[in-house]
Formats: sequence, structure tokens, C-alpha cells
Amino acid sequence: MFIMRNLIRPENKPKNKFLNRVFAITFALIILIWMYYLATSWDPGLESRKELVVPEICFLIIFVGLLVETWKPSLDLGFHKDRRWIFMSTVLFAVFVLINVYWWIAHGIVNWLPQYGWSKTIIEYLTGTFVMETSSLSLMFGILFLTKSVSQKSWSYKLMLIGALLFEFFLFLGYAQWMIGGYLGSQYYNDFFGYTIFQPWFWLDFTAEIVITTGAIWLLVKGKMS
Repeated sequence: MFIMRNLIRPENKPKNKFLNRVFAITFALIILIWMYYLATSWDPGLESRKELVVPEICFLIIFVGLLVETWKPSLDLGFHKDRRWIFMSTVLFAVFVLINVYWWIAHGIVNWLPQYGWSKTIIEYLTGTFVMETSSLSLMFGILFLTKSVSQKSWSYKLMLIGALLFEFFLFLGYAQWMIGGYLGSQYYNDFFGYTIFQPWFWLDFTAEIVITTGAIWLLVKGKMS
């Protein structure tokens, strides 16, 4: 108990705990919905769901970090005026907007709306695109990278960064493997050089992954925003 109390005791004391809790609860719900969708509906072509165990663990770490933030707010959500972090956040916000717009152009307006109507289309968009990792993590870290929050003063932030970093490393290892032999059973990565790299969503995913990985490593190692 003593170790756990010290582990989650925030060094930073935010002025507006309500805002911290709203942020944490919002993204905790988003991550939780994505974890459910990932385990049940993502890529129906997969022969086994075992491949999703590691991603689910990574998102669970992020989810726990958000729960810790809800319980003991420690993020400093004050705006941090640093051009490098503003640039990184801008890239992540751009990815967030483009990946969502792409879904509506390529799938929503063309396929879902004519066949299923607005209600089912919006549900599919929210569960399959808005909460997906590229969209949700780009929005979440796009916001956090603009703040004065540092992992050395926030255990919740440290957990979020660790979870995201582990997930990105898992993906990079996956890319290396899929380049050689493909991802058998996956409709998205089975033909990496013949299909995957020609998809706009792949490059949006990859851009967000590079930015989040760079930011997470810097914050965990350097512990400074500038």
C-alpha cells in the first residue's frame, strides 16, 4: 500500500481539477470503446484474435493512466509556448482531421449512408474510426503536447506515454515483419507492398506513430518540454 500511494501521488497540483477529470474521463471512454471494438470487430479477416493481445495490453496501460488522472489529477494543462511541440501537435491534429474526413469520403458517403442511413453510419464512424488508435491518440497527444505536463510530475501522464510507446514499438516491429511475409489473415496488411503502402490511411497512421513515438521518448527521457 505504501508503494502504491507513492506511485500515484502527483507532484503537480493542477489549479482546475475539474478540467483534468473531464479530459481524463472523455479519453478513458474513447480508449475503452476502442479496446472493445478492437477485440470484437476490427479486421474481420483475422484468423485469430491472439494477435491483438499486445495492443490491448498497451491500451489498458493508457486507460489505467487516464483513470489515475481522474482520481488524482496531476496534468498541467497550461499552454506551453514552444514551436517544436506546437508543430508536433499541429501534425497530430491534421492527422486526426484527415483520417476522419477520409473515412467519410471513402466509406461513409459512398457506402454506409446509401445502405444503412444516418444512425448506423454515425455509429460505425464513431466506433470504427473516431475512437480508433490513430484518431484517438492523435487527438489526445495533440492536446497534451501543447501543455506544460511532464511525466516526472504526473504518473498518469507517464503511464499514458509508456502505453503509447509500447504500442508504437509493437507496430514498428509488425511493419518489419509484414514487409517480409505479409500479415496472413489480415485484409489490411496481408499484401504490404501491393496494397497497404498505397492506402492514404497507412501514411496517416505512420505519420502519427512517428510523431507520438518521438514525443513520448523525449518526454520520458528528457523530462522537459523545451
